[in-house]
Amino acid sequence: MSERGSSSANPTVKMREDRGGFVFDLTPAVAASRLRSHYVDCPVCQADHSQYLFHRTGVRFVRCSNCGIVYVSPAARSRSVNWFDIARLGQHDRPEDRALCITDFDELLERFAAEFARVEGRPLKNVVLLGRFLKDFAQTPTARKVGLVVVAATDHEFSALAGESRVDWATPRLGPDVDLVILNETLEACSDPNAVLRQLTAALSPTAWVGVTYSNSHSLPAALLRRYWPSFFDFKTAFFNTSNLAALMTRFGFVLTSQGPVHEHHTVDYVLARLTRKAKRRGFVGAATTVPVRTGAHAATFRRRTEAQAEKLSIIFPCFNEETYVGAVLEALLAKQIKIPKEVIIVESNSTDGTRAIVQRFASHPDVKVILEDKPRGKGHAVRTGLAAATGSIILIQDADFEYDLDDYDALLEPILQRKTSFVLGSRSLGLDDWKVRRFAQNHAKELMLNFAQLVFAKTFNTLYQKRTTDINTMFKVFRAECLEGLDLRGDRFELDIELVCKLVRNGNTPMEVPVNYVARGFEEGKKISFVRDALPSYWAIFKYRF
Repeated sequence: MSERGSSSANPTVKMREDRGGFVFDLTPAVAASRLRSHYVDCPVCQADHSQYLFHRTGVRFVRCSNCGIVYVSPAARSRSVNWFDIARLGQHDRPEDRALCITDFDELLERFAAEFARVEGRPLKNVVLLGRFLKDFAQTPTARKVGLVVVAATDHEFSALAGESRVDWATPRLGPDVDLVILNETLEACSDPNAVLRQLTAALSPTAWVGVTYSNSHSLPAALLRRYWPSFFDFKTAFFNTSNLAALMTRFGFVLTSQGPVHEHHTVDYVLARLTRKAKRRGFVGAATTVPVRTGAHAATFRRRTEAQAEKLSIIFPCFNEETYVGAVLEALLAKQIKIPKEVIIVESNSTDGTRAIVQRFASHPDVKVILEDKPRGKGHAVRTGLAAATGSIILIQDADFEYDLDDYDALLEPILQRKTSFVLGSRSLGLDDWKVRRFAQNHAKELMLNFAQLVFAKTFNTLYQKRTTDINTMFKVFRAECLEGLDLRGDRFELDIELVCKLVRNGNTPMEVPVNYVARGFEEGKKISFVRDALPSYWAIFKYRF
């Protein structure tokens, strides 16, 4: 067979003469493209609202405009390489690389065990690993302590589990005594994660947890490398962020308890080989040196949602020196009718006016819990005190004045009650043509400064956390109580408003914004925020809790 010249438009394409005709030698891009003819809907929300992003070696990447997941469509129905078998791929042939991979997994397993013990109050036992594996994973100290079983599943078995044909290969390993199933880079490599979770959930005990490792598309490596980032994660078909992964797990009755980056260590030789996409790079000084690598790998733990608890709204009501408004606000708040029962947790910080006496008049109300602090420690401290006493399934923070409209409660609660989101921000500027949410009749300089600061806060937050919000300074923050699991809130003053948003987002909760009414009161009417003591520390908190 003789090679012929190729098209001038693509000099890598070659033509061969074969049996009197001409055939093309397949380029890697064309070969990969021909394997992918099955167009799929969003792996998370099943919507068909994808936007084309880019091609990489013949693979078409899209983003769901509904939930933001990046995935491959069309997808391949099968693969010739078992991606789950780490040893078979040959990426860890060198003893140094293999040892580092095993050590990193042991640290991850120890982290899962600590989180399980923290929440459940008992040690983790009987763990099953599904997904990427080395058989040596079961021999680490932590693995032996928790009874890890490594299931050597193949791509073919996961394809079958995802709906091409039903198999029950996993069920015998998932008995009622299993505490944790680890999906190690599993969901992002399956053609239908929903089918995988549906069958696994049916096989699991109601008390079993699920640990998921995944490549976080909102990580810094993903943001910097963009389309070149997937070269670290060959063979994957979906790239989650924590928010849409949590949304996927919520559909199957799971609640996010913790999430964070996975600490990986590799040799310099391994890193350069992956970056250059060459099998080996040898023969230079320092090739075997171990370095920590941030690849964007993340891990999250999920437990089953408890359905026994009926929905209830806990309204956190901090107040200090609000004699003018507090009585009328509480009367209006208690008279407000909403879909679910409510409790109002009043935290009074030993005011110097008549606020405490007014608050104590409501102490006998069946929907009210009054907490009297011995001294003022700041709004943030009062909110944290109220959060610790809350018993509701949904939390809402309410100021002790009439700047915000209580009639907005219904719109704020609805997306949470319908399980469309777990976190809502009441935006004072969403949908408005005017960004000036504060108007002070007697102090236009402070009005301009505060309005501009709100804009800067939102822009900075969106840049650092890769979100699209308009008002993170809003008092109306509404979220499910389960979102607070694992959070360590520390702010004592107004910076807690920002800390709360940052940590909820870092914990995988993307806020949904709802427009709300707002009429600012002036400083002469009792507004307490200070530029030096409050605004600057709050702005710094955006950076502090991101890094």
